[in-house]
Amino acid sequence: MNQNTTVGQGTVRARRILVTGADGFLGRGVVAALARREGTEAVLALDVREVPAERRLNSVMYRMQDVRDAALVETLREHAIDTVVHLASIVTPGRGSSRAFEYDVDVNGTRNVLQACVAAGVQHIVVSSSGAAYGYWADNPDWIVETDALRGNEVFAYSHHKRLVEVMLAEYRQAHPELAQTVLRIGTILGERVDNQITALFEKPRLLAIQGSDSPFVFIWD
Repeated sequence: MNQNTTVGQGTVRARRILVTGADGFLGRGVVAALARREGTEAVLALDVREVPAERRLNSVMYRMQDVRDAALVETLREHAIDTVVHLASIVTPGRGSSRAFEYDVDVNGTRNVLQACVAAGVQHIVVSSSGAAYGYWADNPDWIVETDALRGNEVFAYSHHKRLVEVMLAEYRQAHPELAQTVLRIGTILGERVDNQITALFEKPRLLAIQGSDSPFVFIWD
């Protein structure tokens, strides 16, 4: 995330930053990068679970709080947060999860974060959406671009919820232009420390493919 984000005629300087989903794989990397960044005054790492002491950084504040918590607005005010990085969502549902619970976290949780940001006067929100928001359809173009329609498949909760969240974000851009947005449609993260549905495919005895389809992956190395 750049230090400066231009909004209308002004500029937002991200100095006091709250990160949701802060103890996830992506969240830990984002929190560490923000803590190292010149110009950062405070980083508040928010997660639904207590972050173990061995994973805590000395320069970062940690709080256990659900993104659906109505008291989130008070957290933002208490720490004078100017920028929120919203990463919390359910990518890999756990045992006993339900579609209703996943919707509540992904969609209602995002709604609560947005409402809290507006009420607390937060200037900028960065949201991790996903390429899954475009949906997985037979008529998708070979190369999807940013302006293509978001058609997240309803049968796939994560894809459907990301589409619904983006619809909500578009509504907030119209109703609350004072809250600047950066929406990132992130791809699948793979690596030696990653364990998800995609890495599980490569651990099976055989990797299934669809005859006549190239099933291309675009790898971006960091």
